[in-house]
Amino acid sequence: MKKIILLLSILIFISACSNKNEIQKPAKPIDKAVMENILYDLALLQALKSYSPEKLTKNNIDSKTYIYQKYKIDSVQFLENNKYFASDIETYKLMFENVSNRLQKEKSQIDTILNKESKIKAKKIRDSIIKSSKNSKKESKIIARG
Repeated sequence: MKKIILLLSILIFISACSNKNEIQKPAKPIDKAVMENILYDLALLQALKSYSPEKLTKNNIDSKTYIYQKYKIDSVQFLENNKYFASDIETYKLMFENVSNRLQKEKSQIDTILNKESKIKAKKIRDSIIKSSKNSKKESKIIARG
């Protein structure tokens, strides 16, 4: 009797595990590439919100409303599609890796631009100091002769 109960328990457990609750494709599907763009924009907006929230409020920008208007979707469509993509962990992970790589690439480009601007600014200051010191040497020579 114990063997039968154990066998039935194992069969029930196996059938419960194998019965996947697959998420059906949403009624209004969003293309994978578009969903990646949405996730990218959300990451940027979240970073801006964390770093400088006054800029969003100053410009009357609500992150969710901005995304919905930009991609011409509504909250239900976004949630259904996000749930659908999240149900496939490998695909969702790949999407986030793509977003992360894109953010990293943009960061590198911005860092390069800021580095160049910083070098240009430092050179201008250095040149200004050199010019100023040359002018003061000329003035001291004129005063010494006079």
